[in-house]
Amino acid sequence: MAGKLRYMDSLEEEQLRGITMKSSAISLYFSKAEEHYLINLIDSPGHIDFSSEVSTAVRLCDGAIVVIDAVEGVSPQTHAVLRQAWLENIRPVLLVNKVDRLVTELKLTPAESHTHLQQLLEQVNAVMAQLISGDIMKKAALRDDNEKEVKSDQIGNGEDNVFNWDSGLHSDENDDAHLYFSPIMGNVVFGSAIDGWAFGIDDFAALYADKLGLNKQVLRKTLWGDFYFNSKTKKVMKGAQHLNYVLG
Repeated sequence: MAGKLRYMDSLEEEQLRGITMKSSAISLYFSKAEEHYLINLIDSPGHIDFSSEVSTAVRLCDGAIVVIDAVEGVSPQTHAVLRQAWLENIRPVLLVNKVDRLVTELKLTPAESHTHLQQLLEQVNAVMAQLISGDIMKKAALRDDNEKEVKSDQIGNGEDNVFNWDSGLHSDENDDAHLYFSPIMGNVVFGSAIDGWAFGIDDFAALYADKLGLNKQVLRKTLWGDFYFNSKTKKVMKGAQHLNYVLG
């Protein structure tokens, strides 16, 4: 009854309008081998008019799952949620939901679906790039202002200008790849809630490593990107896009 029961939408108006208006919480128990987890999940509204509910919920959480429709793509609320997670220093995971719609509604081929999902990730990462660049510019401006204040104090005190300013920026400022969404980074999941399935790169690496006779870690790093499997040499090769262009 996924999509019909709307278990988390307990208010009558939510049921009538078919949207989430108030945040609601639920506890999920997950067990794997000897490891047991209790996950407290807060379901917050996805409509831009109820962003205040999101900002309140995100302050109570250790992480966030940003859900995006595989067909509809990035929405105004996507911008708002990513910005809120960024301001609260929360590392989000991206869930691309309703992947089944690419087949059942858009009638895309596997290659076309892959291209569509790549473009979707690029759109999301474009939002992240704006947040990152804006944060860097703010910190740089603050650093410059502090430098001017220190130099002014030194001149007034007759001290030599030998001040070494620490930028205060994160040591990984120039290596911010971990801040973006990528299946290789393990922070992107593809799924279909109504059909009850989801997968990440690790799942396919474990599934096909033995079948292809490849190392799981090697396969994991090459399942997403400009790579293809050469059935003759039994090796993963670069240049999948060029190969598709030539064959096309």
